[in-house]
Amino acid sequence: MSRFVLVAIFTVVACSASPPALNVRGVEPREAFQQADTLIVISGDFSPKVKVDFQQPQRSTRDAQFVAQLEQAGLVVGLFDVSLLEGGALSARVPAGLAVGAWALRVTDPTQRQARLDDALVVIDCSSTTCLLSDGGVVDGGPPRGRDAGSADGGVDPEDAGPLDAGPQPCGATTLADDDGDGFGRPGSEAMLCGSGRTTTPGDCDDVDPGVHVGAPELCNRVDDDCDGLVDENVCPVMNPNWIRRLDTASDKEWLTVAPFGPGQLRIAGRDDVWGRADGGYFEAASTSCPNDIRKAWAAPSGQAFVAGGNPALGRLSTHALGASGCLNTRMLSDPLAGLWGDDTDAGLVVSGVLRNSRHFQWTPPGQPIESATNLPSGVRLEDAHRGELVMAVGSEGGEPRAWSWDAATLAWTQEPVGRLGLPPGALRAVWVVSRASVFAVGDQGLVLEKAGAAWRRLPNPTTATVTSVRAFNPARVYVTTADGSVRKWNGRVWQTLYATDAGVSLNDLDGVSESDLWAVGTRGWIVHWAE
Repeated sequence: MSRFVLVAIFTVVACSASPPALNVRGVEPREAFQQADTLIVISGDFSPKVKVDFQQPQRSTRDAQFVAQLEQAGLVVGLFDVSLLEGGALSARVPAGLAVGAWALRVTDPTQRQARLDDALVVIDCSSTTCLLSDGGVVDGGPPRGRDAGSADGGVDPEDAGPLDAGPQPCGATTLADDDGDGFGRPGSEAMLCGSGRTTTPGDCDDVDPGVHVGAPELCNRVDDDCDGLVDENVCPVMNPNWIRRLDTASDKEWLTVAPFGPGQLRIAGRDDVWGRADGGYFEAASTSCPNDIRKAWAAPSGQAFVAGGNPALGRLSTHALGASGCLNTRMLSDPLAGLWGDDTDAGLVVSGVLRNSRHFQWTPPGQPIESATNLPSGVRLEDAHRGELVMAVGSEGGEPRAWSWDAATLAWTQEPVGRLGLPPGALRAVWVVSRASVFAVGDQGLVLEKAGAAWRRLPNPTTATVTSVRAFNPARVYVTTADGSVRKWNGRVWQTLYATDAGVSLNDLDGVSESDLWAVGTRGWIVHWAE
């Protein structure tokens, strides 16, 4: 009898009334700024408890995970930091850089129910009007990529660089908006305004991408770079190019790093293996007995490679000449490598980099590497570093994502203010320095950060998986690989999926000497190339 009573109880609970219909009532504030991220609150009927699964309790959903997206003329932009508030409302952050005008809002709950609200949000261009924040601060009216702060306080924090910029001011000349700072203005933006973000030169058909304007070099990248109405004319190696998987290596290989040194020329490495492609043909095994656990590689224009890695307690660094059958000049370091780069000097090739324990080193083979002491605490763990106009490293401290810049004069690290963004726990896994004013960092849980000028901001997540590597050419041409086997591109507005596999492959690294020649590598011997 007890048995039947128990079944009845479960039946009553499992068959309780269905949740109310999903409904979106409004957004506050209804206006977002094109030049800065905007925090909004979405009112509606959003249930914090969705489902209880008595057969598989571990699958029960208690904290609902909602997805919020903005839609305009076929474009879909995901909001980030979406969270459920007490009382059933949602909070979310609208990314900077959206097209001006009205956007519809679509909310999806964990059971895939959807609700849509037309004209939910209006994006305002603060270069032609003054945009005031709730605390009285002024949104920087200059180019979005060079704004002083872009933070929610209007740029008054001590770490924000430069004075507030109220934007272009009325004047006696007719100019065009130049939001991407390439010197070319977009049609239809004529106004009698002067100052930052304005130009008298027309010819920009995409004012988010500084690589797009009249006279720009056309690349094989599915973009109309020169604004002539044609895409990739006479610049691709084949008609109808695509991202193609190469079958040059065995499926038992785990590729962790790519080191290009010319068009179609590169080294790939991982664990004990170094393979190469020097003549535009097939990949060939260069060595299967290099120091164990290779994670990083750099190749000189001559094709000579430097590979690095190490076990949990010791770093290893070696050279590998083009055409050689193995690694040479293996040297030990105090910790595994996190970043590696080189210079061709009068004294020969000089290799520099950083270790996982945040120590910097320099090496002129075949001598011994020289390490510098670190000023960072022992709890810091670096995952990657890249040198452009400056050296930037990323990793974690105390389970939180962190970034640091290197001062070569003082041989010291300075922590970047990414912690103020309220990031999820985990680590930043890769970084790319486009210029001193433009840096991108990626990491766990789909995290992507952009540094524009002195300010960091968070971009919408391209995935919920770890973003494993990043290669950026400018702020609107950012390519990433992910642990769920995809290559994606940030075009300054939205993420585009360029390649994806469902074969259980993690793509671990991506690089190339140009947008016309990109390589991604990963587990199971995976090699993907654009363009073929």
